[in-house]
Amino acid sequence: MSENLKTIRELADELGVSKTAIHKKISETIKRQHFSKNGNRFLIDEEGQNIIKSMFIDLKDENQKPEVSVPVSDIKNKDNQKVSEVSELVSVLKDRILVSDEQNKSKDQQIERLQKLLDQQQILTLQANKKIEQLETELEKEDKNETSKETSDKTKTVNEKKSFWKKLFSQ
Repeated sequence: MSENLKTIRELADELGVSKTAIHKKISETIKRQHFSKNGNRFLIDEEGQNIIKSMFIDLKDENQKPEVSVPVSDIKNKDNQKVSEVSELVSVLKDRILVSDEQNKSKDQQIERLQKLLDQQQILTLQANKKIEQLETELEKEDKNETSKETSDKTKTVNEKKSFWKKLFSQ
């Protein structure tokens, strides 16, 4: 009988579990039937190994999610879908940029028109101020002329009111 005996450590490493996990799973009856002691090591026969493996494989099946195999065509379709989504997004963003550029041009033109209107308004205000100053100086001249006329008229009237003798002797 050629038996392939393994230690608990070797079996634990093979299953990817700890020695403690194996000790917790096995019962005393399994130990008596399938374990043998060699020095300070316990050796497990093939049937015991299969029993322990089945215990942990059942657990792994419960804990592990089944692997989903996705066909290559599905992956390519998803990639193509992502590429089309990205290209659609790029197209939308390009359209937004074009709209923004048009809005900026329109606003630039509006600013230019408003600047021209402001310049024209400033020129008109300056001309109006000059006209006002001109009219004020003309009024001042007229006032001076009127006051000088009034004074000359007053002197004439004063002279006219003077009596003959006063006029004669005042000269």
